[in-house]
Amino acid sequence: MVEDQVLTGIMNAFIPAPDAARFAAARAVLTETHNRYNIGTYRERSQHLLLKHYFEPDPARHEVPLEGYIADIYNDAGVIEIQTSGFGVLREKLEAFLHKYPVTLVYPSAIQKRNVWIDPDTGMKNEGIYRKSRRGRYSILSELCYIATYFSHSGLQVLNLLTVSSDYRLLDGFGKDRKRRATKIDTIPDALVEVISLRDRRDLLKIIPFSPGDTATNADLAKVFGMRGRQLWQAVRFLEDVKVIYRAGKRGNTILYTIAAP
Repeated sequence: MVEDQVLTGIMNAFIPAPDAARFAAARAVLTETHNRYNIGTYRERSQHLLLKHYFEPDPARHEVPLEGYIADIYNDAGVIEIQTSGFGVLREKLEAFLHKYPVTLVYPSAIQKRNVWIDPDTGMKNEGIYRKSRRGRYSILSELCYIATYFSHSGLQVLNLLTVSSDYRLLDGFGKDRKRRATKIDTIPDALVEVISLRDRRDLLKIIPFSPGDTATNADLAKVFGMRGRQLWQAVRFLEDVKVIYRAGKRGNTILYTIAAP
């Protein structure tokens, strides 16, 4: 267990609201990096680099060896891990870190997104328009399935960052417009809209658009979450595991879920 004195005043304090000045400073670091290297050609993806500087401007506190692993950030708030996908790889890290340190897990979710098309021959850019993403707000649910056993741990806080983002893609695909199966080379957050802290099932009940006692089917959940297939299955499995929803019988062959009380 994390020692009480380590947690005192840290976990409750570290719920940052969007900070425009801090975000602009992190964007400036990213711009400087892009001036030195071509976009997408360096080892660290832009989104990860930007968020690392947003949460900790001091690079001396980045990539810190800890408990046999490398922490993205280690500072006065404890360990901060930035993960854009693949929560499954975090299980061993969390097991090691949570015995000694408070951990903040940061996940960016794009609620608006656009494509920026880059001609690989000329370098010219064509910026698309931003479109809303219903799944963006809830995409974290399918990732949390991988670490459900650690969710609600007293030392773990998950921050779901709602962003406006641009996907950078090369015009190297098929078709007249060269966009079909084109190569995605990078994602860059353009703005930080909201930071949602998730620590336990009560926080989850606040973000899903249902009331306690409501009944929903997989189709209802798919429509609300903007998911289908494996992603939907993972999100539902996670919500069951942490007892946000529970099975309440069937209607024909359709499973019915009831939303739990806080």
